[in-house]
Amino acid sequence: MKLLLKLLIFAAIVLPLSGAAAKAESTKAQIEDLKRQIEAIQRQNQQQIEQLQQQIELMDNARQADKEEIVQMKEEEKDAWYSKFKAQYKKGLTFQAGDKFKMRFRIRGQFRLTVDDPDGGLTSTNFSVPRLRLKWDGFAFKPWFLYTVQLNVNDDLDLRDMYFTVAYDDRIMPRVGQWKVPFGRDELTSSSALQFINRSIVNDEFGLGRDRGAALMGGFGPQGNFSYGAGVFNGDGRNGKSVDSNLLYAGRIQLGLGGKETTFGGLFRGANSSFPTASAYKIIPNFAKSPTFVVAAAASTIPGLNCDRKSPDGDQCDRFDELGLVQADMTTITGDINFKIPIFNVQGSYYGRWINPDEQGISQDTAFDQGFNVQAGAFLMPKTFEVAGRYSYIDYDTSSGVLPPDVGITRDSSWTLSPSLNYYISHDNRWKVQLEYLFTRSEFTQGASKEDDNRVSLQLQAYF
Repeated sequence: MKLLLKLLIFAAIVLPLSGAAAKAESTKAQIEDLKRQIEAIQRQNQQQIEQLQQQIELMDNARQADKEEIVQMKEEEKDAWYSKFKAQYKKGLTFQAGDKFKMRFRIRGQFRLTVDDPDGGLTSTNFSVPRLRLKWDGFAFKPWFLYTVQLNVNDDLDLRDMYFTVAYDDRIMPRVGQWKVPFGRDELTSSSALQFINRSIVNDEFGLGRDRGAALMGGFGPQGNFSYGAGVFNGDGRNGKSVDSNLLYAGRIQLGLGGKETTFGGLFRGANSSFPTASAYKIIPNFAKSPTFVVAAAASTIPGLNCDRKSPDGDQCDRFDELGLVQADMTTITGDINFKIPIFNVQGSYYGRWINPDEQGISQDTAFDQGFNVQAGAFLMPKTFEVAGRYSYIDYDTSSGVLPPDVGITRDSSWTLSPSLNYYISHDNRWKVQLEYLFTRSEFTQGASKEDDNRVSLQLQAYF
């Protein structure tokens, strides 16, 4: 009995302790399992963290590369032409891409009303568009490589100018292409800047107009006061070609003092204008910001000019016909002077020409024709209203040894007298209205009657 009681007491004590021990063992296993789970989660999270860090590093490297690429692109854009491209209107629509390219585009149109009353003819009234010009000029590749292109489009398409000028050194500037021969002042004055509606009859007779060839031009002195131009040309005028080797040689020298104007592109000698006219000394007869004095001389020759093969611009070959000549040596000289102040201007030109027959069997003497032109203007209102006057005279050589024996009536002399009133709307030559009266008298040999012509012209010009 006592033994049984002891066993029951032992069981009551031991059995709860064994259950507690088993429970404790189970909890420990659970704790260990949880620790293993935590470690697994930590390893997984560490892997994810490392993967995220790698992604962050890759993205950061990519972002840095993008920054470097953007910086490089910005540096490249600084040198790209389009980053320096600009367009503006300044006496023409101008496009420029840094120092690589510049183009200025201009349009010039003239609308004219003319009433002409010649002796022995009908009085005519005529509306006309004498000039419609499109012009491009600027530089390409380098600021010193200049170009000019000008077309006349009022009737048929007509190339007026196309030339390149290398203005790297202002003292020696080569030019090739088609442009005005460096000779007479009247012709070198742009038709947009004429003080009268047309050039003088002296220029029509002795001028050489445009031709194709090559030349050197430039200027010397602190302000390019002394300038020159000399070249060799086909001798067949605008858009003509040479079918022989009897070429035109021409040269002009010019001295200018005073003046403050600037020229195209900042080149103080105006290499891209009609003539390198020494700083401010463009061939413009009237407008001046300060007192300006210019004196010049020029000479030209065409040995063996054959008018059956080629014809220079102007009336030279008409004179050959009057003299009964087909071929002759032609030499022409000219000198001119211009003085202008803001309210007054005056200029004069002289021309002399020798036509020496070089055909076998012809005993004619050398013909010497000469002419001069004088014109002046005064501004009634500064840069706005101007009154001007011009007198031109041509004396043709009609001596007995010059004219062939069987020649009929021919010109002996011609002269014109012309007053003009000019209204400069833009205060320069771009936009203006001109009213001109022109009286012309032609006198002939053998006592033939004089011929007079009276003409009134009104012209509007817009140059933009």
